[in-house]
Amino acid sequence: MSGDAGAARWLSVHDDLLRGLAHAFSNRVATVSAIAALFDPSRSPDERVLSGLRTDADRLDGLLEQMRQLPRRGDADLEPLMPGDSVRAALALFEHHPEYRDVRCTVIAADTVQPVRAEPSALQHAVCVALAAACRVGAGGGGASGAGVRVVLSTDGDVVRIEVSTDGSTGEGEADALALDAGAIDWLLARSHGRGHPYPYGCLIELPTLQASRRAR
Repeated sequence: MSGDAGAARWLSVHDDLLRGLAHAFSNRVATVSAIAALFDPSRSPDERVLSGLRTDADRLDGLLEQMRQLPRRGDADLEPLMPGDSVRAALALFEHHPEYRDVRCTVIAADTVQPVRAEPSALQHAVCVALAAACRVGAGGGGASGAGVRVVLSTDGDVVRIEVSTDGSTGEGEADALALDAGAIDWLLARSHGRGHPYPYGCLIELPTLQASRRAR
C-alpha cells in the first residue's frame, strides 16, 4: 500500500478528531461566556462563579493541550516510551471523536510490557487509527455504542504488541478497510520501525522493544 493511501487514511481520522475537539472547545467557550455574563461590576464576584470559571479555564487548557497533539511532527525525535502511557493519551484524545465518543474502551496490559522507542505523537495517532477501525467494525456489527473495544498490550520477545479489537463482527468489505487502517499505521510509525496489521475485528500495532531498538542502532 502506498504512503499516500496511509496518509489519507490518517487525515480522515485526524479531521474527525479535530471536528470533535472544536465542538468541545466551542461548548466550553460558550459556558465561560455565560458565566462571565453573570458578573455584576457593582458587586464582588460570587465565589461559586469564580470557582466555575477556574474549572472551565482548566478544561479549556486541557482541550488546548489535546489539540496540540493532533499535528503530525515528522521531524520529532524518537523517545523511550511506555506503551500504556501512549494508549491512555490516545484514548483521551479519541474521546472527542464525534461518532464514537460513547464507545466503551477497556485496556488490558500485561505486567511484562516493555518500553519502546518511538515518536510520541505518531504512536498516539496510530492508536487512534486502530481505535477508529475497531469502532467502525463494532458499529457495523450492531451499533457504535453496542460493541465495546479492547486494547491489549503485551510483549512477545523483541516486539511490543498493541491489539485493538471489538466485540462486533466484521462486515462485508471490511477486510479492505482494515488494510487501509494498517497502511495508515505503517505510515505513521515508519520512523519508529512500527507496523500495522489487519486483525480480527480491528488492528494490531507492533513495535520493537526499546532494547531491540538499541541493539539495532
